[in-house]
Amino acid sequence: MKDKNTLLPGLMLFACFIILTVCSIGFDFVFSGFPSLGVIIVELLAFVPPTYCMYKAQDDKFQLNFRWERGRNKNLPMHLGFIIKFALAISFLSFLANLVVYVICGANDIDLSSMITTSGIGNRYGLLSFLGIVILSPIAEEFFVRGALFSAFEREAGTIASIVLSAICFAMLHGSLQNFVGPLIAGCAYAFLVYSFDSIWPAVLAHIINNLYYYVINYLINLYSSFGIWKYFTYINVILFLLTLYLTLRSLESQVQLHALRPPKPNKGSITVMLRDCLVNPGFFIFISTFIVSIALR
Repeated sequence: MKDKNTLLPGLMLFACFIILTVCSIGFDFVFSGFPSLGVIIVELLAFVPPTYCMYKAQDDKFQLNFRWERGRNKNLPMHLGFIIKFALAISFLSFLANLVVYVICGANDIDLSSMITTSGIGNRYGLLSFLGIVILSPIAEEFFVRGALFSAFEREAGTIASIVLSAICFAMLHGSLQNFVGPLIAGCAYAFLVYSFDSIWPAVLAHIINNLYYYVINYLINLYSSFGIWKYFTYINVILFLLTLYLTLRSLESQVQLHALRPPKPNKGSITVMLRDCLVNPGFFIFISTFIVSIALR
């Protein structure tokens, strides 16, 4: 792992993380009057340049499969039902996973209600905030994480390892241990969709559904907080998760029968060697070290 196939992804991860960290520190100061616009600017600054750099860095020895087209599966609309049910199940599961982490950390009801308020818009809702959080963020993040990074990992590792590695990077980009498990689960699910359908768009749709879910919950919490509805959210999410999980498994059975999902590719080399090479890679080492330091300083 001595060429730019691994050096460049690590450096781009570090650049993305630094931009997100700096913007989060100064967000309230710079965008206090227009937070919705701030969300859009931060997403564009953090994810578009790294994606563009990796795209332009391609040559004969460094080819990435961004999967911007439909890929091998030309009938994606036929699988839309499965993708939506799968996305909903993952959204409910990631929410519950983060909830468990918050409870383990000793959060109370007030702290728990803040776990979903991660957009930075507070109680300001409108077309701009909707476009930034629900539409733009999923597209920008998926193009970088599941488009560029996942493709780069595939060159050196098998399918399963690439899915897990890209999901870990996605979770670390969220910059918080309390908001780590949920994005990790979602990241694995989105990478699974990208590989299975050989297209980035199922993951974009699933990510949009997830962000829409959090957007709606955030709105309801702000609107009806005085009624104490938070304590019912856990039970509602459990019920919704079990229902969508059942529907997803039923739909998955049909997908398997139709041979719509690609089988995973085996690792090209030892996973231990691959992980070792990642850790000694300057970009990944700086990225991981910066993440650890940022967590320790909180």
